[in-house]
Amino acid sequence: MARVVSDTADFDVDRPVLVARTKVDVGVSTREIAVLLGSWSGANDPAGPLGLASTPVVVTVDASLAPLVEAGARRSGRVPAVAHVTGAETSLGLRLFDSVRAGAGVIVIADGTVRHLWLSRTLGGRPLTALPLQHPDALASLFEGLDLDVEVPVPACAEPMRDHVRSLLAPLALERTHHLVEVDPRPAFDELGLDVADADLDRLAAAAAGVLAGRLAVGNRRWQRELEV
Repeated sequence: MARVVSDTADFDVDRPVLVARTKVDVGVSTREIAVLLGSWSGANDPAGPLGLASTPVVVTVDASLAPLVEAGARRSGRVPAVAHVTGAETSLGLRLFDSVRAGAGVIVIADGTVRHLWLSRTLGGRPLTALPLQHPDALASLFEGLDLDVEVPVPACAEPMRDHVRSLLAPLALERTHHLVEVDPRPAFDELGLDVADADLDRLAAAAAGVLAGRLAVGNRRWQRELEV
């Protein structure tokens, strides 16, 4: 049985549908997953054998933070191509594949949810969360039921703010499944000419996510060049 991530209204009678079948390593176990992505015209192959090819996919629940995410990716990623994909789930997987085929080094999903993190991970991407630290309910919802590991950039802060951030994350026990990485958010603010001292926690987290995404993009370009040799 395949999981459905598209709105079933996107399916037409007698039209082919696309199913992604993949294996995902989580810790010491490997999961076989089939994802029903939606209707498909059959005009082009949607992706190569590597799927999203480890492309960083930053998921933010607040669309207004997307510019900070992109700024961090551009500064730390040596100006990678950044694609913005809407959070609407209809054919989202196909749009992610299209972005990678078009050369995107980083993808940003605004108004994102836990389903977007799961889908990006399933299709071979490197999903990252822009943590909504100032909104406890949104923070919990972003990880609720997420059984695949993702990158969790935590903004590097001075005490006592650093201890406060840890107290916000502690009830979620994210380290049991996910990869928490402390990241300096300042490059994103430098890119936009903004003062990091004026930023709230959500903006710091979005900037940190962009910075880490840019660093991952640099690593991707390195191994992709090696494959071409």
